[in-house]
Amino acid sequence: MTHVLAQRKYRFAAVLAIATARTFGLALVAAFIVLAVASAAIRAVQGGDSEMAYGVIQAIPVAMIAIGWLRLARAYPAAITNGMTRKEFLTGFALFGAATVLATAALTQLAVLALDLSPFQAEGVHVGFYGLTPLESAVIPILYFAVGTATGAVMLRFANRWVGAAVCAVLVSAVFYRQLAYYAAMNLFGLQSGGEDGTVFQYPMVDLYALLPYLDLVVALAFALFAWALLARAPMRPKQA
Repeated sequence: MTHVLAQRKYRFAAVLAIATARTFGLALVAAFIVLAVASAAIRAVQGGDSEMAYGVIQAIPVAMIAIGWLRLARAYPAAITNGMTRKEFLTGFALFGAATVLATAALTQLAVLALDLSPFQAEGVHVGFYGLTPLESAVIPILYFAVGTATGAVMLRFANRWVGAAVCAVLVSAVFYRQLAYYAAMNLFGLQSGGEDGTVFQYPMVDLYALLPYLDLVVALAFALFAWALLARAPMRPKQA
């Protein structure tokens, strides 16, 4: 019995991962394939350089927020009803998040490889788009899954839905506009990106885009800890049917 209970969090993570793969995963892969084929057909008939499949890669942040939010909102009441402890739930959900991030990063790299091997390569899309390198393709889902989990935790923690919705809007807006905060912090400390002389105010030049994955990891950790703290004190009662 003790062994069965010890394995419960792993089974819980596996169930969530399989359900997500069958829904969000299949939907994203199918959309990518359909758009890639449609783009190839359009280019063959009309010419041009259209590649709509990149839209699926660029939609990953929204998808990760939805996954984190919806899975948490549905799983928490069900898990509590079935007798899971907070610690078991949080550990299992963290494992599910790790599996989701790794799968998303792998699929992103496969998608980029498939498009790079195609006769048409959308060079303009690669330039300046954050999320296509191996490191970035992992950081992006980490960040946005953490945000989605945090917003789901907010809705579970606060009884007033309007208050919860307002806090969620602030969290999502903060992550989408986080680069403005990064620039403000750099200016505050006398650091700016893009200088051609190698120094700005006698500080080493800082390239924000080179630092972006690491800054985003710090932000993701903050969101994850915030969600963990909220769920550790969230009501244990299940939602009413």
